Amino acid sequence: MIGVTVLSKVMTRGEEDGYRWVVVIAAFFTQFIVCGITYSVGVFQIVFRTNFNHDDFDTSWIGSILLYTTALTSIVLRVFMAKFGCRISVMTGGVVAAIGMGLGMFVTELFHLYLTFGVLVGIGFGLACTPSIMAVEQYFHKQRIQALGVVLGGVGLGIVTFPILIKHLLSMFSWRGTMWILSAVCLNLCVCGALMTPKDKRKEIHLLPLLSCLPLKNIIFHGMCIANLFWSFGSTVIYMYIPAYAIDSGSDFETTTFLISCVGLSSFVSRMIFAFMGHNSTLDDMTSLLCSVGLGVVVTGICPMLFEDYAGQVGYCILFGFYTGYWTTFLGQATRELLGPECIALGNGYLSFMIALGSIMGGPSAGLLVKEEGEFKYAFYLAGSALLWSSIIMLLFKYQSCGLDSLVNNNLNEQKQPLVNGYGEEHKDSKSLLGGEPILV
Repeated sequence: MIGVTVLSKVMTRGEEDGYRWVVVIAAFFTQFIVCGITYSVGVFQIVFRTNFNHDDFDTSWIGSILLYTTALTSIVLRVFMAKFGCRISVMTGGVVAAIGMGLGMFVTELFHLYLTFGVLVGIGFGLACTPSIMAVEQYFHKQRIQALGVVLGGVGLGIVTFPILIKHLLSMFSWRGTMWILSAVCLNLCVCGALMTPKDKRKEIHLLPLLSCLPLKNIIFHGMCIANLFWSFGSTVIYMYIPAYAIDSGSDFETTTFLISCVGLSSFVSRMIFAFMGHNSTLDDMTSLLCSVGLGVVVTGICPMLFEDYAGQVGYCILFGFYTGYWTTFLGQATRELLGPECIALGNGYLSFMIALGSIMGGPSAGLLVKEEGEFKYAFYLAGSALLWSSIIMLLFKYQSCGLDSLVNNNLNEQKQPLVNGYGEEHKDSKSLLGGEPILV
């Protein structure tokens, strides 16, 4: 993993430049397209299962490979991103994703989709997603949190929009025509990338060692990685099988696509609530119990009852979306506090790898379970249990009463902020260790 640090004197120059908001809009639409298509895997799961006459286990590999490749590419190709910059990386990602999506319309066998819709589109999305965040951080210093909040709003809006859009495209152009149109949509990533003009070509860049083990010296971070693996596993299963479970429960295809949109809308609202409530709102005891363990228990325990009718299915999706919005907000803040801002790029690299691992395992494992048991409820019990365990693990490592502070490496402890105690006051001094604000590449 590679962390890139730009000197503070470069970061603050041109802080009032109005063009920086153009970069924010470009990054917003990058996240909108990438996450909108990626998290519509549940819709494609039904389409591919129907058109290729394969079971859920075989077709689940398509979405799992897409999620896995997207997350893994954001780690493996960070050298490319660091060398050529955000603009070239996002534009290249748009071209690769468009080629993969376009070739998807010519496939005749299911394994062809593994290579086109899975690998090629995943590589393109991985090249575009992370640099769009990096471009915004290059332009912002004082208002970085607000700018990134706007950008990440594209994630929720994309999840709301694309399932409905794909449903209408399928009804008018069939699945092959839909792939062709989505290929054209992916080309818009090139437009977004073109707007991400480098802020200052004279910036000084420091690369931390590839595959640095520095974050792993923090034992609490090990718990975060394990929790992230469980979270990725469970959320992948739910995103992939919500439409299929709803159809199996008696709903029709047209209405089930709206369920993914409910997840996106609820997740967007949750992100905004906790982002604007401030850092401490996602770390206090009551919020952690209610939003992680509380919702995890509900999502795990009563999913079969909720899926008996369409209103219950919508309720389940709202609960799950609110949970995912809280988790991503909590995880980002906890990572910064555990490792310190200087090592957050390295930490996010390890977390991205755990996301990739959970994604490739989740879909096929649930598909195999559905194949053997013949009911989707067991797959959702598995997913809910994984989400619940992720929350419990995070809470156990969160509280200092677990006694793990004494096991944390002393050298790394000097560079991090405590997980529970105040974050904001000491943060401004910690950036001096490497000379400036970190950029995720």
